[in-house]
Amino acid sequence: KNYPEQDFAQTMVEGLAKSVGLEYSTIVKDANLVTDWAAGKSAEDVASALRGEGDGPIGDVAKAAKDDEYWLYTKNFGVGLVKVMEVVGTEPSNDVMKKWVGTDMGKASLKAEQDLDQWNGLNSKLAMMETLMKEIEIREKKKMAERLEEKAAAAIKRAERQTEIDKAMEGAD
Repeated sequence: KNYPEQDFAQTMVEGLAKSVGLEYSTIVKDANLVTDWAAGKSAEDVASALRGEGDGPIGDVAKAAKDDEYWLYTKNFGVGLVKVMEVVGTEPSNDVMKKWVGTDMGKASLKAEQDLDQWNGLNSKLAMMETLMKEIEIREKKKMAERLEEKAAAAIKRAERQTEIDKAMEGAD
């Protein structure tokens, strides 16, 4: 989003995925599968899937996590849950995270809640930074416009002076 050169952003995420032994196209396909499933669902539908009820990609992941006694929450999983919250129109909050991870999945939710706090804090800082950058851009454009106005005024004065000189030269002939 913040890279002006889209080719660079694409190269960067593909390289990042490759560096951890993943294929970016598979990540995108899986993410689309989850977001497509979540589209039009409610937070309670997602909670039901996280309890292992019903089918769909979230239900499959929840069942696998529940069946694996050594399953550990990861930040990537948390970011995925935040994205699902956004897709279903639920405000990413600690209450929802605690319910989904702690109550519905039956896993420890403290780390998920801490990560959500960090996520919200970073997004807030990012929004402030984007606002600041827009303000700076506006200020620079105003300065550029002022410089152009000054150049235009100077050009007009030169043209007027040249016209006066030309008239004086004609009168001297």
